[in-house]
Amino acid sequence: FVSVLIMNGNTKRERLIEAAADLMHQRGLTTTSLADIASKAAIPIGNVYYYFKTKEELALSVIEKRRASMSKAYATLNHNFDDPRLRLIEALRFFDNIKKEYTIHGCPLGRLIAELDVSTDLIAIEAAKVMNEFCDWAALQFKALGHDGDAHKHAATLMAGIQGATIMAKAAGKPTVFSAEIERLITWIEEVPNLRI
Repeated sequence: FVSVLIMNGNTKRERLIEAAADLMHQRGLTTTSLADIASKAAIPIGNVYYYFKTKEELALSVIEKRRASMSKAYATLNHNFDDPRLRLIEALRFFDNIKKEYTIHGCPLGRLIAELDVSTDLIAIEAAKVMNEFCDWAALQFKALGHDGDAHKHAATLMAGIQGATIMAKAAGKPTVFSAEIERLITWIEEVPNLRI
C-alpha cells in the first residue's frame, strides 16, 4: 500500500502542501496559520499568497493530494493482488505500519472531519469524501468475494474499526491498542467466506 503521508515535494507549491499536511495533522486546521506553514516550508509568507489565497484553499489542496495518492494506492493494490481479500489485508497492514503516527496525532482526515462541520464546511465535506472513497474501494473487494448485499456494511465496519482503533490508541497512548484492532480486523477478513467459489 503506497504511503499517502510522505509527499516529498520539490516545488514551492508542493512544499507548502506538504508542510500544511504535516501541521494540520499534528495541530489541527484552526490552530495552524499560514505563517506556520510558510515557516515549516521555508518559504517567505509573502510568497504563499502567490500559490494560495487562503488557508482553506491550501487545506483543500492537501485533501486533493491525499485523494490522488490514495487513488494511486488502490490502483497499485488492484494490480499487485488478484485476491480481493489480500488487497484488504494489505491495506490494513499499511495502517498498522503508521500506528505510531496515528496514536500521537490521530487520522488526518478524521481530525478535519471532527474539527469542522461536515454538513456545511467544504474542507470537512471533501475530507469525508476521501474517507468514503476508501469505503467504496473496500466495498468493491467485498463484492468481489460475493458479498454484494453486505459489501457497504462490511466496508463501513472496516473503516469504523480503523477509526475506533485510532481514537482508543490515542486515548491510551499505546500503539499496541491500534495493532490489536488491526489484527482483529485482519482475522475477520481472513474468515469472510469467498462466495464466488
